[in-house]
Amino acid sequence: MATVDEVLTDALRLSREERARIAHELLLSLDESSEAQDAEADWTRELAHRAQEVIDGTVELVSFEEAQKRLKERLERMRRQR
Repeated sequence: MATVDEVLTDALRLSREERARIAHELLLSLDESSEAQDAEADWTRELAHRAQEVIDGTVELVSFEEAQKRLKERLERMRRQR
């Protein structure tokens, strides 16, 4: 069986995304709530799906500033509709 140091050394050689997945799964393993684990697993799948859409080029990427502008406009429209 590998030591903690060996596992850590191997993990640090992985890509950023792979390291994030491992970190996420390790954090989930510390949570005793199965409902929380299910929700986290659902979010992990959703994030993986969205990341794949970015990689595939099937979604429109916008800057933070543009996203913020769109949100403000949407909120303003919602406020006027009340």
